Formats: sequence, structure tokens, C-alpha cells
Amino acid sequence: MKITGVILAGGASRRMGTDKALLEAGGRPLLAVCVSVLSRVAGPVVIACGPEVREGYRFLGLPQVPDRYPGLGPLAGLQAALTAAPASAEWIAVLACDLPLVPEELLHCMLELARGRAGLQAVVPAGEDGRVQPLIGLYHRSVLPGLTAALESGRLRVMDWLAELAVHYLRESEYPGERQAFAEALLNVNRPEDLELVRMRLEGPGN
Repeated sequence: MKITGVILAGGASRRMGTDKALLEAGGRPLLAVCVSVLSRVAGPVVIACGPEVREGYRFLGLPQVPDRYPGLGPLAGLQAALTAAPASAEWIAVLACDLPLVPEELLHCMLELARGRAGLQAVVPAGEDGRVQPLIGLYHRSVLPGLTAALESGRLRVMDWLAELAVHYLRESEYPGERQAFAEALLNVNRPEDLELVRMRLEGPGN
């Protein structure tokens, strides 16, 4: 499987009041933490950076892909990355920059579910409470035409778009790793207390 990695870092970070991607935990910006885990399962890795290239992200030395549909949210970042991905890339692995607790094992599990599954278009984790986290996702390049059509028609809700795809929702009960790790992987850093939890996990014993 040819897989391009995409870090979604185009959000406005309004609730945090600063660019979440550059907040630090474990001695590194969240953006760098996410790049590190994603690069172990996918390559090349690009940053979907929103309306324009961001100077603050250049330290990683990775390509930045601006939105072709600026201001239309995460679907626009996904569309830009899929459009820019090499033609040989059958899948793209997506990780939002505010999801720094995703373990490599979860990404490997998603890849195994996708391998050899004819007709499957996406693999997305879902908690036992039914909460879906589409910004940790594996998406087949066949989703691009429908994604572009959704953006052009103003259908911007990610869950509505997912409902049109052949998706495998990876449940916690399917995950071979620790249950707590799965649950925490789905945690977005939206508030200061979320960042403190991430810091505790990344800066704790053994990290």
C-alpha cells in the first residue's frame, strides 16, 4: 500500500487563543509530536496548513499544502492533501495536529483493516460511546471526487460526508492495544485542561 501522511493544521484555534500546533508537550510542539508518529507508518508526510503557508511550521522541513477551498474547515484540508498526493498513493493517513496521543499501534491497526479490502474507502476510529474521530483517518483516493463535490455545494459537515462512504469504524473492542490509550487517542486538545492531560502523558515516567 502506498500511503501519504497528512497532518491537518489549518484550524483557527479560537478556543485556545493561540496556534495549537505550536503548543508544547513533552518538550516538542504538538505538530512535531504528530508528525513523528505519522511518519512511522506513512510517507511522504505533508502539512495541510489552511489558507496559506505558515512560517511557524517550516522548522519541520515538510511540504505545506494550502487549501484550495479556504475557510471551509477540515474537509478543505483533506481535499487539498488528496489533490497534492502522488498518483501512486492509494491511501492517505490523516492526523489532526491537536490529536497528539495517537499511538503508532492504532495507525497500524487501521492499515491492516484497509489492506486488501476491495471497495473500502475509509477507516476511522470510534469510541464505545459512539463518538467518531474522523480526523484520525485512513482515506482511499477514490473519495476525492465526492469530497470536491461536497465542498463546492457547501456540504461541510464531516459526518455527513462520511455517511456517503464505505467506512469501517474501528471500535475500541477491535483494538489490540490498551483501552485507555485508544480512548485518549480520540482526545482533541481544545482547552487548557486537555493540554495538561497531554503533557502528563507525554512527560510522565518512561517518556
